[in-house]
Amino acid sequence: MNRRALRYAAALWLAVAAFVVFDWLASTPHNRFAEPPPWAIGQPANDTGAHCAAAPAVKK
Repeated sequence: MNRRALRYAAALWLAVAAFVVFDWLASTPHNRFAEPPPWAIGQPANDTGAHCAAAPAVKK
């Protein structure tokens, strides 16, 4: 590997590391308890108190 390629590779990895540090410092912490359980992903929120993964009721 010549020096020019080595400098480009070092600049690339320095930019990647700078982006990761910036993203880490600028983002809000992830709250893993604010997510639905895996079996409920993709289901709409249900305000009636029933389980969100329950079978839908028959509409009359």
